Amino acid sequence: EIVPSLPAEDNIKNLCFTADAILVKDFQQIFNDMFLHDTELYRNIVRALAQGAKDHKSLCEALGVRQTGRLSGYLRELTLAGFITIDHSWDIKTGLDKPKVLKYRLSDNYLRFYLKYIEKNISQIQRHLYKHKRLSTLPEWQSMMGLQFENLILNNRQIIWQYLKIGPEAIVVDNPYIQRASVAYKGCQVDYMIQTIHDTLYAIEIKFSKNEINSKIIEEMKQKIERLVRPKSMSVRPVLVHVNGVAQTVIDSGYFSSIIDFGELLTDDSMMKS
Repeated sequence: EIVPSLPAEDNIKNLCFTADAILVKDFQQIFNDMFLHDTELYRNIVRALAQGAKDHKSLCEALGVRQTGRLSGYLRELTLAGFITIDHSWDIKTGLDKPKVLKYRLSDNYLRFYLKYIEKNISQIQRHLYKHKRLSTLPEWQSMMGLQFENLILNNRQIIWQYLKIGPEAIVVDNPYIQRASVAYKGCQVDYMIQTIHDTLYAIEIKFSKNEINSKIIEEMKQKIERLVRPKSMSVRPVLVHVNGVAQTVIDSGYFSSIIDFGELLTDDSMMKS
């Protein structure tokens, strides 16, 4: 369905913002094809997660349902189908998962894009109002692409390993990291973190921006790393993954151990998943 001679934005417009296009119609059929019952509940779950990752309690609140095993069954099926991912946090000292610290993330980029952009604009799409609009000027486009970019990185994390020269055998655990606040320490979140057998943490910030990333990112990362509760023997290497460039001041600071232009990785021979 993609026309390689057209720019990416034109292809997206043709597939997602044109009346009766394949990706305008596909959402309604997906759940009917894959699940045999209560398809509306599956849709409501992914709608709730399209607003951001949630733990079990906050997901139940968003859906207006009680915390029961029934919902866990639906979440398990959506996970097996590849629509959502369970991101476990872990104890840095032991490297073991914290079963009670997890979030459900909508990891299917098409579903999020449909729910955030296509569904609410169906009437305009049917009236061909997007024919002459530039998608990049639409409200929330940048924040939307930021979420998609983060998913792209997490779905292709092995390419980050390769760039950082970390072998899979050296990884204790890797995932988005959540540290809940307590009386003893402040909370923090790291977009993606890798813990290795060499007592090293790679704290990875994933940034999608239409402009160059400026030096504010350094202070943001310093605050996150200062809050991380970890053994004194464990070192932290800050890493920045971007797609539209960073200011020279960020590079000159030498703060980040690695600055990865993911756009360049997209042009190599690595196999990418959507």
